[in-house]
Amino acid sequence: MKPNIATDRNQSSRLLSAGVKPGTADMQCHYEDILCVGYLYLEQPYSKDIYPAWSFSSLISLLPKEMGIAIGAYPGSDKYLCFSLIDPDVEPIVADTAIEATVQMIEFLTANNYPLNQTEV
Repeated sequence: MKPNIATDRNQSSRLLSAGVKPGTADMQCHYEDILCVGYLYLEQPYSKDIYPAWSFSSLISLLPKEMGIAIGAYPGSDKYLCFSLIDPDVEPIVADTAIEATVQMIEFLTANNYPLNQTEV
């Protein structure tokens, strides 16, 4: 598994489909995830070779604080767990990376009409 510093093309597409505003992304990636750079250095509009990307910290900032969502290593494995400490209706998510677990949580939240923190950068 290659290390990732931001969402890949597939994850970014899923976030946009879930209604996450592209202006909340703090990065953009070029050419199939080869080059990810800070948001302010990139051109727009997006193209097939350029897409918005979210770092792990910007994904975390999208999560509603009042839900007490936690992300951490899944005990006894090399997976990551994302869950709500407060809302029992939020299904726990287990994924290969912390970024993927957070993307899946955002998809779950938006599909179930939970509001995100979408302050644009």
